[in-house]
Amino acid sequence: MNEDDKYLFDLNGYLILRQVLTPDEVAELNAGIDHHADGMKAIERSLSGDSRAMRGTSRRKDLGGMLAWERPFCEPFRKLLVHPRVKPILEEVLGKGYRLDHGPGLIAMDEGCEGGTLHGGGVERGDISEAYFYKNDKIYTGLTVVEYLLADEGPGDGGVAVVPGSHKANLACPQSMKFWDSHQEHVLEVNGQAGDVVIFTETLTHGTLPWTAKHQRRAVLYKFSPGTLSYGSGPHEVAYGDYIEDMTAEERAVMEAPHIRRG
Repeated sequence: MNEDDKYLFDLNGYLILRQVLTPDEVAELNAGIDHHADGMKAIERSLSGDSRAMRGTSRRKDLGGMLAWERPFCEPFRKLLVHPRVKPILEEVLGKGYRLDHGPGLIAMDEGCEGGTLHGGGVERGDISEAYFYKNDKIYTGLTVVEYLLADEGPGDGGVAVVPGSHKANLACPQSMKFWDSHQEHVLEVNGQAGDVVIFTETLTHGTLPWTAKHQRRAVLYKFSPGTLSYGSGPHEVAYGDYIEDMTAEERAVMEAPHIRRG
């Protein structure tokens, strides 16, 4: 993580890394999802709330459990726990010994899918697990999201959106802005191509805009915390099992429960 990256992450609350995954790696990840597509389910509750602008004709689909899939389908998802382009950034903002808090999980959206109202923001954080601050020349952040794009998200397509700088806001985001019914010019649709990665602090005001593209949106989210903190109710959403022992030592280290790291 160079000095420019640190400045931009502190300024905006997010970073975009281009071409982190090769086309072959994207295809491999998508092949695993296709093989387990029967487990992809539309969520039961609407995420658009009372918003007019976020409404759609369908709801997003979720899929999890990738780390426990049979080989070879689990392998590319396990590698993303410690990807060499992403790991140094997580170690900079979360500290060495960062851990998987929950996920990974796929978000899939078909054309016409509703959006998800914006949430988060610096003033709304009442727990250290989502804190963001800068002290002694170092960034400190709690829960941090790494979103791997497995399909293009171009201008006007919808998808992940953020309010840059809102992780340091001192006032609450207006409800109409969370609904995307007003102040749309301050909500940034984050565009990228398959293989790009978006990293943002959970403290940032963020959400999902309605999906308008013909192709299915696919994004896999990993949510990480400092080694001593937890946001979720457990180390990860998939119950502990023998599959963890089948990981590499570097991958297993990310799966540990929160505890003090020494040496």
